[in-house]
Amino acid sequence: MVWMIDAKRKHDWQLASTLVWITAEVNRDRKRRRKAFKPDDFNPCVTTRPAPAKASVEQVASLLGAKFTKANR
Repeated sequence: MVWMIDAKRKHDWQLASTLVWITAEVNRDRKRRRKAFKPDDFNPCVTTRPAPAKASVEQVASLLGAKFTKANR
């Protein structure tokens, strides 16, 4: 039952964010903001995950305070 309520809430936010997006896009000053809005910009249910940081094994070992040598591989 909880997943049905959550789906309804997400659907309602999708509809509301689409209406807000249309309003914002129509009134957008194209000289001040060249990048167009997206409906997800106004939807709090949409979460974007940052790209994972790329690090080598040596860098991770130094962050953890471990000594890493080629023999450890």
